[in-house]
Amino acid sequence: MVLYATGFNAWNQLRFENPGIEEPDDISSFTNVLNGDIDHVRPFFSYTLIRLKNGECQTAGMVPKEHQRLRIATEKSHASFVEASNDAVVVYDGAQTLHQYTSIHNLLSGSPSHTFPNLPNLTQLVAYATGFAALSSTGQVWTWGDERYAACLGRDVTDESPAETPGLVTDLADLPTGPITKLAAGGYILAALTQGNDLYCWGHAGRSPVVADLFSGSEDVDTDRPSPVEIAGGKDIADIAVGDAHLVALTSDGEVYVIGDNGNGQLGLPGVTSVKAWTKVSLDISNGAKQSITGVVAGPRNSFLIASGK
Repeated sequence: MVLYATGFNAWNQLRFENPGIEEPDDISSFTNVLNGDIDHVRPFFSYTLIRLKNGECQTAGMVPKEHQRLRIATEKSHASFVEASNDAVVVYDGAQTLHQYTSIHNLLSGSPSHTFPNLPNLTQLVAYATGFAALSSTGQVWTWGDERYAACLGRDVTDESPAETPGLVTDLADLPTGPITKLAAGGYILAALTQGNDLYCWGHAGRSPVVADLFSGSEDVDTDRPSPVEIAGGKDIADIAVGDAHLVALTSDGEVYVIGDNGNGQLGLPGVTSVKAWTKVSLDISNGAKQSITGVVAGPRNSFLIASGK
């Protein structure tokens, strides 16, 4: 397997070989950064964590001290925690309870600010700028976070379902192409994929212009509710990734499309600062062997493609 990356590289977080002593530059197009049996790619703002299928981990960039302490204290928490841009952290206990902390420091000291029980069979947690979303094995989606940015919740905020506690996103239930199988989030944008490869997005258009761009040309779309997003005339979407202000989509036929901010090269489109419509990325990744893209990942300001050979 091969990992390709583009975008923000101020801490050499896209360079897994010896970074040298020169000042790192951002990368403007998808570049081979690692070869290996990759299981999981986890980008943070200043570093990238790669877990291999043999259980080993590799990092590139600058790992904050509290992240180092968390990994030493408990590998399980380090693998399962998600962190919002406002420093809030959530960890799932693997049974049915979520524990929320105001910071990683409080996670390390074991002092949760909130505990949310009765959430069984969670398969994914994601964080956006001011909150979180969770996905169950049956396709149910819960969101919670700062009420000032309720557009990111994708649901009504009521006395019975306040912003700061997990509430079901009912608009993502009983969809035409099946239940939700994956979530992605970043900045003030959230995305969800259905079992039938349809993409739904929502978010705070006032804080993230790309939210409005996602629905450009569509009439009467409420951007703070999950709404279907078409790419390239309605192609099936196999994977989706969301950064602070950009999205990367993989179609079922192996094409990569991007939209949003490109100020650090995170779209892999040299020479442009942003794109307001889904744009196909021309990839030159063969290296003498036939490869296909099998997954996409986004950090706050960078993007990754996972490719496998045939």
